[in-house]
Amino acid sequence: MSTTVDKVLRRKEVIINAKASVRDAIELMIRENTDYLLVVDDGGKAVGIVTASDILRTIGKVGNLNVSVGQCCSFNRLVSVRLSDSIYRAAMLMSEYGVKHLLVVDDRGNPCGVLTSDDVICEDRIISRMAELAMPKQSEEYYGAD
Repeated sequence: MSTTVDKVLRRKEVIINAKASVRDAIELMIRENTDYLLVVDDGGKAVGIVTASDILRTIGKVGNLNVSVGQCCSFNRLVSVRLSDSIYRAAMLMSEYGVKHLLVVDDRGNPCGVLTSDDVICEDRIISRMAELAMPKQSEEYYGAD
């Protein structure tokens, strides 16, 4: 049985409204020590994920911090995965859609967090290391057989 997203998800989502300014997003990212935010509309529905890279690109183009988060987030690339899905499926979705962040939803479609490519890579490394430790070590010498 493979590891599921709910076992790997490391933190609850940090939410910002799409109408908030980029300045507000930067302050929230600093306060929450994160480089991405889940963007919601006025009804609380998840509409995108904004990353520090998205913000830097927007500032480079626009030149100020007063534009809305909605103007720089990845609306068209919001890909979701369920808590019960395998991290393998999550990795496949990231690869297929070329994204590093997936919206995690429960069985009713309610947002539960954001799964990052770092979360998936970290879990893969842990599983690989556990497999290495579980393997019997081959002895360089064999005793008792003539």
